[in-house]
Amino acid sequence: MAISILRYILSMILLAGFQVFVLNNLNMSGFFNPQIFILFILLLPVNTEIWLCLLAGFVSGAILDGLAVSYGIYAFCGTALGYFRYFYIKFSLDKEVIERGMAPNIKNMSLEWHLTYLLICSILYHWLAFTIEAFRFNNMLQISLKAVVSGVIATVLMALTGFLFSRKTTNV
Repeated sequence: MAISILRYILSMILLAGFQVFVLNNLNMSGFFNPQIFILFILLLPVNTEIWLCLLAGFVSGAILDGLAVSYGIYAFCGTALGYFRYFYIKFSLDKEVIERGMAPNIKNMSLEWHLTYLLICSILYHWLAFTIEAFRFNNMLQISLKAVVSGVIATVLMALTGFLFSRKTTNV
């Protein structure tokens, strides 16, 4: 249990560091900005309680806000993602899978389910972040296009990360 918690904390630190020091500093013409640190929230075990999903989303977002000086945007979006993630998993997976408590990673789930999960959550997260950043509802087409492009790129990066670092885990 303690090893598992330490692994999640280490992954959050590594993902936040990679996000702030590498991805946020790439000059991508301002049109897209993939946020892959959300992988920390998305890979919590499927039986994680909602309060812990919300807390993990808030804390990881707040850490990124502190590092990137983004004034609460990441904390809000991370909390919203934790809330959405809880219900997405609850309604898209069988009860037996949830009770086993495995991580929703690429090794434990079907490739189709995992990629769909990453893509939907990523686009939602990016759309929220870009809408709050713009703080207006005009240009919603441009904001939505930016969210889709960033979400797709982030999904590809998260899937590649999943292929490289995940391993099959179950609590049987």
